[in-house]
Amino acid sequence: MTTLRASSSHDPGGAVPQARQGGWLRVSLVAVAVVVVAVLAWRWRATAPAEPEAGLVTSGGGVSLSADAMKTAGVSVEPARVVSRADRLEASAVLALDETRTARIGAIVEGVVTATRVEVGDPVRRGTVLGEMMSEVVHEAWADYRKALAERRGRENEQLFATQAEERAARLFRDKAISEQEVQRTRADRMAADEQLDMARTEVRRAEEALEHLGISNKDDPTGEQGEMVPARAPIAGIVIERHVTAGTAVTPGTPLFLVSDLSHIWALAEIDEARLSSVAVGRPVEVRVSAYPGETFGGTISFVGDVVNPKTRRVTVRCAVPNPDRRLKPEMFASVALAAGETRQVVVVPAVAVHQQGADTVVYVQADPGRFAPRTVITGPEVDGLVEIRSGLKAGETVATTGSFLLKSEMLKAAAPEEG
Repeated sequence: MTTLRASSSHDPGGAVPQARQGGWLRVSLVAVAVVVVAVLAWRWRATAPAEPEAGLVTSGGGVSLSADAMKTAGVSVEPARVVSRADRLEASAVLALDETRTARIGAIVEGVVTATRVEVGDPVRRGTVLGEMMSEVVHEAWADYRKALAERRGRENEQLFATQAEERAARLFRDKAISEQEVQRTRADRMAADEQLDMARTEVRRAEEALEHLGISNKDDPTGEQGEMVPARAPIAGIVIERHVTAGTAVTPGTPLFLVSDLSHIWALAEIDEARLSSVAVGRPVEVRVSAYPGETFGGTISFVGDVVNPKTRRVTVRCAVPNPDRRLKPEMFASVALAAGETRQVVVVPAVAVHQQGADTVVYVQADPGRFAPRTVITGPEVDGLVEIRSGLKAGETVATTGSFLLKSEMLKAAAPEEG
């Protein structure tokens, strides 16, 4: 009896360890399960195919962009369209002064420049004094003029005396105081005096013209006391382009002094290949472009076609007259000249920003589905007003990427580049 009670009194103490062992086992199993799940999830993520991200090149050789990515990158699309266009002849050119509106002022006498009145860039009117020179020629011209004046006054007195003598002889002849022979003699004297006076007047005019040739007028200073300087005057209105002398410069006849030009008109001198010469004719309109004003065109007209082919370049110089009222075009600027050549035809065009050079190919990125673009090799023609002609490889109505299409090119180039090891 005692033994049995002892056994029953120890049963509760043996059940507690067994319960604790069962709990630990369950916790261990749960921990192992969590670890296994985590490992399996990690391996699945490592081996599962990634979702295509916006801007990555797909396996089909195209580029996929989500709507948000297109908006963020500024990618826009536009359909290729058909326009009427004639073939264009384009040639490089150089802008130059219009020689018909340009004056090169040079020294007409030997002397010394005493003053210059203008600077480069100054606008001048016709007749404006640009500078002054001192010369011995001026003193000689004034001496000749004063001598001619004195000679004329003497001949005028002689002619007056001869005229009075002839009139007196005529009265005496009417009174029968002298013979007719005396009257004829006085008439001959008067006629000789008239001829001498005419010669004296001619000499005065010659002396005046000599002064005028020097740019000096005798109207305000008939004695020549003040007009001792030879002025260099602008023969036309325009802008002072060059000034070759300063005060104290010694000059001889022909020495360049100033260059004045009217820049409201300018020339574009283009070089046209002799094979395209049939497309060029005087009077045809042209478009002139310069890099200083991208996207702008300046209208002009062909005014001259050269008569000689350059034996080295096989080209002919074509001169185009271009209005330049605001003087934005400057002489010596490089330019391009374009004119229509041939009949008008229908062509497919896309914006110039849609065309890219990818290796040796010219491509555009065509949108087959929304957000998916594929490169398409095309053959292009000339660009006119920001639109490039597509001669083959693209049809009207097909949609191409325009603004932001450089992003597509970048993604294509990254996909084509070999991956680093």
